[in-house]
Amino acid sequence: MVSIPSQPSKEIQSEQKGADIGPARRAKWWYSTFHTVTAMIGAGVLSLPYAMAYLGWGPGILMLLLSWCLTLNTMWQMIQLHECIPGTRFDRYIDLGRHAFGPKLGPWIVLPQQLIVQVGCDVVYMVIGGKCLKNFVEIACTNCTQIRQSYWIMIFGGIHFFLSQLPNFNSVAGVSLAAAVMSLR
Repeated sequence: MVSIPSQPSKEIQSEQKGADIGPARRAKWWYSTFHTVTAMIGAGVLSLPYAMAYLGWGPGILMLLLSWCLTLNTMWQMIQLHECIPGTRFDRYIDLGRHAFGPKLGPWIVLPQQLIVQVGCDVVYMVIGGKCLKNFVEIACTNCTQIRQSYWIMIFGGIHFFLSQLPNFNSVAGVSLAAAVMSLR
């Protein structure tokens, strides 16, 4: 006679725990394509004029290729580590930090680095986005009243604030599609 254990095995518990982490996943493969193209090519397109103007052709292209390789490596690592333990999903860097360094030490190691990178990227994107928005309006409307660059940065930041209120990342798939198309032009 085969005995049936009263508690589910650790593997089943692990799978159930992984399934209960967050909301259901309904993203399509093309959503991640749009987001990846926007993240990898968009940053390069925004920084291309500045990299070439300040560094020249050789070092500018080298720095752009280096940043692309770093982005590609980071994306590959996240894909590899996303579910490296069967049934456990590491959806956030902090989850991975808690697993690697423990529940108390993990956030103290991961969060400061993540915040420094995030704030730095946000400031750079706001300034460059505001400059690009100002240049676009100056080209499109030559007779319009000139507005200071700091106001364009605040307008760009306001657009980001509005988009950050959307419920999830899949809600901005259309924005990422538009950005991907503009990046390729």
